[in-house]
Amino acid sequence: MNPRMIRGITINISGKDTLMKKITSMNRRTLLKTGLGAAAATAVTTETFAAYKAPHEVRVVFLGGDFYHNPITQEQTWRRVFGVTDWRLMYVQDSSFVTPEILSNTDLFVMTRYMTDTQTTNFSLGFSPDQIVEDRAVPSYFMTDELENAIISNVERGMGMLSLHCSIWNGNKPRFMDMLDVAQPHMHTKVQPALIHKLNGNHPISRGIEDFSVGDDEIFFADLKSPADHTVLFNIKGEEQVTDRAGGWCRDVGKGRVVSMLPGHTPGPYVNQSYRKLLWRSAHWAMKKDIPPSTHIKQSFDTSNYG
Repeated sequence: MNPRMIRGITINISGKDTLMKKITSMNRRTLLKTGLGAAAATAVTTETFAAYKAPHEVRVVFLGGDFYHNPITQEQTWRRVFGVTDWRLMYVQDSSFVTPEILSNTDLFVMTRYMTDTQTTNFSLGFSPDQIVEDRAVPSYFMTDELENAIISNVERGMGMLSLHCSIWNGNKPRFMDMLDVAQPHMHTKVQPALIHKLNGNHPISRGIEDFSVGDDEIFFADLKSPADHTVLFNIKGEEQVTDRAGGWCRDVGKGRVVSMLPGHTPGPYVNQSYRKLLWRSAHWAMKKDIPPSTHIKQSFDTSNYG
């Protein structure tokens, strides 16, 4: 599969696909000179792209990458974990490209992005199509009401979602928090050795996986709502700044499914073989697909001394 770029969305695309031949891309500088602006560029390409979806095509959209959360580690992990599938994998760093039209044709939405009152752009990079960037656009505001509504409505219609790490820190969006079944998120601990344990042996996401360490990581936690409305997959434990709370859980939302997993501030969890297996299984479960064996998943390197 060859990576291609379409107006801020990097995708894996098969050689037989003719989609890219149908898309006309306009240079950002040309748009700005003609007064159309970045918003027009977004509308031209994302809406056109959203209109084309082949039968039986599986689309996965990843929104991640900000100052504190390494987009290189995230994207490389997803490529290594899901590159063996025939799914169409798309990577987005500017949230303005995650339009309602894009999500309406998305089968799985994976998000690692947070919101605060004072950092609405999350120190993310503004999108530029230029190979060498001299002037970069202001990043998009996150999370807009439109994006929140689009995520929730598409999960309810059947889209799967993986909410990872800092995505729990969107307390200013109570409807999004309700979708995760979170009553109150709590700020992470200091970076410390983190243990994934108490894995749920009765759920297909976590069944058969033994306790494991992901090295040093931040540990977010939350007060969850009714136990009847979610299933805890595992706990995450830190002993330097003592905590032992649910670190992963899942639930049905309308016709869709949501999996929340809190590890992932550092590369440690993403390069860990057991955590990668949890990601593999979570993605299939969220899309209501059978979970194939994950024998292709390997550990990238020893994380025992990773800081």
